[in-house]
Amino acid sequence: AQALLTIGLSALGALRGAVSAPGAMSLGGQFAMSAASAAASNVGSSVGQAIGKPLDSSTTSRKSSGGSSEINWTNFNYPPLIRIIHYSLEQLPSALTGIVRLFNLSFILTVVSCLLNFLDTLIIVGSSDASFKWIIQSGLHLLLLPAAALATFYCGYRGLCEPDMSLASRFKMAQPVLGSIYLIMAIVPFGCVHGLVELGSIGEHTRGQGSGFWTVAIFVESSLWLANAILALVNTIRAAKWDSINGGGAPLSSGRF
Repeated sequence: AQALLTIGLSALGALRGAVSAPGAMSLGGQFAMSAASAAASNVGSSVGQAIGKPLDSSTTSRKSSGGSSEINWTNFNYPPLIRIIHYSLEQLPSALTGIVRLFNLSFILTVVSCLLNFLDTLIIVGSSDASFKWIIQSGLHLLLLPAAALATFYCGYRGLCEPDMSLASRFKMAQPVLGSIYLIMAIVPFGCVHGLVELGSIGEHTRGQGSGFWTVAIFVESSLWLANAILALVNTIRAAKWDSINGGGAPLSSGRF
């Protein structure tokens, strides 16, 4: 996982160099790209510590917060096929399942949004005058953003379950940053990112003819990014509420919120 983020960050650095030339990207796009790079750098330093933690510990199995069953964090079973972290709702107390399910939903929405954007961009570039660089940029987003979202999800999931305040704190810092990026991507068009404002510039790449597919793609992608931005806010609030109720991570005996 740490190697994956390293590759993604290197690729993002190359992309930023490619689009830094005058006129290559809008001011909003440059701001969003810088924000994405900063967020990924911060989260990237967390994922190595979080996912690699069991290998450095004397014990690899901890009791979950408020639960009686032990969690073997080295039983890597998620995401499907890749299997680089441990994740199971069945091992969690009832008070945590709803919270962690939403943490994971944000990661899933990020993966779906990036996959959809990549497919949309392939079609748009193939049927318009849009730059081929958009495909490269979309591919880099597909590598970088899900990796950052997975690291953030895992920090929140494990940070609340153990509990581990350092991981929980990283989650509460990284999740709102990712949420801000999602909000920007829902509104601001830059390169392959089809924000709502792009509705007014479709004609520039289609010789004034417009594109029904492109219009639908903008609405669908923007809706997904906006939903994820709202979910990131909800997740941040619920994580903070959990800490306040449980005195900064103490196990919870009962109750759901």
